[in-house]
Amino acid sequence: MRLKASVGILAAAMVLTLSACEQRKKDEGMNSGQGMGATETGCCQHAENACAGDVTKSQCDQMTGKFHKDHMCHTDTGKCARK
Repeated sequence: MRLKASVGILAAAMVLTLSACEQRKKDEGMNSGQGMGATETGCCQHAENACAGDVTKSQCDQMTGKFHKDHMCHTDTGKCARK
């Protein structure tokens, strides 16, 4: 009898764990831009007088630059500035 109860509790715990993992996958998909959520963009200062506008943080990381959220790139100066 105790064995059946233990198996039932273990099965319920596994179902809850798998459900939580599935929900986390969905949430991570939304945050990474795969779903309906918007990805934050900004300006990437990748050299002293060179920037790129309307890029994501991960794109800026690939350029080995400094990401500035909600900023734009002024092409005449090559600097990031607030919108």
